[in-house]
Amino acid sequence: MIRPIFVALFASFLMTACTGYAQPSDPPPAPATVSEKESQSSASMIEEESEPTDSEVMYRVFAAELLGSEGELEAAVGEYLKAALESDDPSIAMRATRVAFAAQAWQQASMAADRWALLDATSLPARESAALAMLATSDYVGAELQLKELIELSEDKDKAWAMVSGLLARSASPEKAMKVLDNLLMDAGEEGSAAGLYAQSQLAVRAGDYPAAFELAKKAAEAEPGQVEYLAWAGRLALTLGDKEAGKEYMKRAWEVEPNDHDLTLAYADLLAREGDEATARKLTREMVQTPDVMLTRILFELGAKKPDAALALYEEFQAMSFDDPRVKAFYLAQAAESLDKMPDAIAFYGEVTEGELFLPAASRRAELLAREGDMTGAKNSLAKLRLQADPVVVEQSWLTEASILQQAGDIDGALLSLDKALEQFGTSIPIRYSHALLAAELGQVEVAEIDLRMILVEEPDNAAALNALGYTLADQTDRYTEAEELIRRAYALQPDDASITDSMGWVAYRLGRLDEAEALLTRAWSLENNPEIAAHLGEVLWRQGKIEEARLIWSQGLVVDEQNAALNETIERLDADS
Repeated sequence: MIRPIFVALFASFLMTACTGYAQPSDPPPAPATVSEKESQSSASMIEEESEPTDSEVMYRVFAAELLGSEGELEAAVGEYLKAALESDDPSIAMRATRVAFAAQAWQQASMAADRWALLDATSLPARESAALAMLATSDYVGAELQLKELIELSEDKDKAWAMVSGLLARSASPEKAMKVLDNLLMDAGEEGSAAGLYAQSQLAVRAGDYPAAFELAKKAAEAEPGQVEYLAWAGRLALTLGDKEAGKEYMKRAWEVEPNDHDLTLAYADLLAREGDEATARKLTREMVQTPDVMLTRILFELGAKKPDAALALYEEFQAMSFDDPRVKAFYLAQAAESLDKMPDAIAFYGEVTEGELFLPAASRRAELLAREGDMTGAKNSLAKLRLQADPVVVEQSWLTEASILQQAGDIDGALLSLDKALEQFGTSIPIRYSHALLAAELGQVEVAEIDLRMILVEEPDNAAALNALGYTLADQTDRYTEAEELIRRAYALQPDDASITDSMGWVAYRLGRLDEAEALLTRAWSLENNPEIAAHLGEVLWRQGKIEEARLIWSQGLVVDEQNAALNETIERLDADS
């Protein structure tokens, strides 16, 4: 199964206020993921510093700044690096590092940052930059040396270990990153310390080993039972693994340590509500400072308790309240309006968010709602206006949102055409190219999908989503089953607990005639996620094995999740399972 990754800034939007601690964070992006804002002129990224005195160095700096202002970042990087190597001024090396990062020139960034750290040995930013650039070039020995210095220079060791784990989580190889971390802990005599265990747990998540991550998190939490961060992390991992009792216990302990922590209280209240203790959840949120996200949460809790009148009363109370930032109020009011099926209100409130960090999700969601309400022209016009923004992230998202709403409206050809246009502007965008590949595959354009996905894999060989998408497409729409299985196995090795990848493993096994193996894998995928497409696949395997009633049971369970699911209904119809 392929998992779509249109950039859904509003996925599960109604629970924005409640899920701060619900799931462990996704690993940070690879170092190569640098915003295009950073790749504008080098002059815009440089603070005023003391100018170098050496005339040759000054010439190179001026040349680099001129090249950067003209958008020639690659050439600017070269001039800055030469200047850094010729000068003993750490500010020049710092400038060279910044421009190399903006250009995603990781080898040069590594050299420049190493020079910066040499010239300013006590600079934590220099060590951090050097380690990050070295990880991007797979120089784990160099990165380890920089991280060791970073730890020794840091006054707050807990924060230092958290920074180290965050940097290592950006590595392309979780195994090598874990080895570096183990070496650093041994050198520092921190083996078994709470901070070290926490850092190891975070890296284990990056490697996809959630059971090991949970065991490490538990040890960290017990080593320092007063540390909220460790307790909450253990709770999140327990919930991810399906251990609700342990998750609730750790979250309760975390909340008892910091009952005034806003996000933690909301997360704990949400957990209580989902576990049936709605009275306590509602009491907790009533006693909190009534911020916009708290008001939204209270409305959702009333709806969950099947008390629409109480929810509506809170909504009206919410509208009458005043807050420091009206845009934040409008954003959460819009979500509340959606939950109450007041779509015109929601569209209007999202339109009031005209700037700030909530602007993009608000504008994207507004367009989605316009389309859902039948105003496709209004939705597309709204997204076209977003493309007049200078921020490339906003423009990229506008294309993705347009493709998404066209796809949801059943206009797959139109969605693909939209992304064709997007690729003319954002040819290196992984999300756009991936989404383009999925639409092409849905339309049966296997060759186009394969080209897209292989282009992604050239840039990111360990992109599990792309590996899985290509493997599944080949398994589902061609007879290249052996090649498909190799690709899916690579994805599975990277993310063995991903339901969609496990489903793909089962589906290719089915295509190759290994029915028992297919059943086992698809059963596991269904246990990981009750997705109707997985139900379609598992039911088909059971049907082919003669397990007719078991197949029908799985299909019926899938229809409960989504009775309109195309893949599931096609499978039932094709196998004539209703007869």
